[in-house]
Amino acid sequence: MRSDYLSISIFFFLISGMISAQNNDYYDPLLYNIDTRIEHNVSGVSSNIDLSTVKGSPYENKNFQLGKAVNKENGKPENFYLRYNVYNDVIEIKKGNSDTKVGGLIKSENIYAIINNREYHYKKYLDSREREKEGYFILLKKGKHSSLYLKKLKDFKDKVMPKDNFEKEKPATFTDDQAYYLEKGNILVRAASRKKKFLQQYPEISKELGKYIKSEKINLKSEKDMIKLFNYLDTLLK
Repeated sequence: MRSDYLSISIFFFLISGMISAQNNDYYDPLLYNIDTRIEHNVSGVSSNIDLSTVKGSPYENKNFQLGKAVNKENGKPENFYLRYNVYNDVIEIKKGNSDTKVGGLIKSENIYAIINNREYHYKKYLDSREREKEGYFILLKKGKHSSLYLKKLKDFKDKVMPKDNFEKEKPATFTDDQAYYLEKGNILVRAASRKKKFLQQYPEISKELGKYIKSEKINLKSEKDMIKLFNYLDTLLK
């Protein structure tokens, strides 16, 4: 009887150890499996991009950096190695810098990443055609009535073959761009980069904003100036 009890105890000990090991290696409530390949879609057909032949990078920073992932529900940050794949709009994540297994941070408004002391939030936003979408944004400033976010963008242009012997082949490239978004209700709206259109987005306070932009010589494409303008804008909102 004692021998049977010992055998059963060892069996359950081994099983529990296997489950624990699987959880440590493969499961985390903040992670999901991703395909890390970079693809380019042309006329509905996707093909993998050979990054070694491309100028620029799909990443904000191609190196993984020690950062944190935070679940707003419990407020407990966890350390991970992170990098932002701007082109795929994915926060790539590893538990250790030397790990070969790469996952993706769960895309949820309740979970955000901290990389280089900047918060990356998954938010709902309106695109240029007023269609509702979701994506990652960098929180620049949180106000009482609104918040200011930065959206990183990457555009891919495929290589261009020469038309004749006098032209050279133009390599494929990733080019950088960015846009600023302001929170209106529970959704983000792109801030216009031209003064006239920006003021039209806030008709009730356009006079005050116009005077401030002129007196402070605000550049609507400058991060520093946009934060300054937002600080004033937030005092006018109700």
